[in-house]
Amino acid sequence: MTREEAIQKLLETDEEFKQWYEEHKELEWKVLKLEKHFPPDPEVEAEEERLKRRKLYLKDMMELRIKEFLSKNS
Repeated sequence: MTREEAIQKLLETDEEFKQWYEEHKELEWKVLKLEKHFPPDPEVEAEEERLKRRKLYLKDMMELRIKEFLSKNS
């Protein structure tokens, strides 16, 4: 099973993974929007940093779940 197949299967069967995935996509969009803010504003930069940290946390959680899934289904 490929990594992409594992992600698709997890999106179909694991509600928590699906929530992480959707939140990650939403945060990606919000970060892109904040990065376009000019001139830089300390509050905007702080919010951007917070969103990036959350996005990275979600990515780490998804990666763990993908590896776990692949090890059980290989």
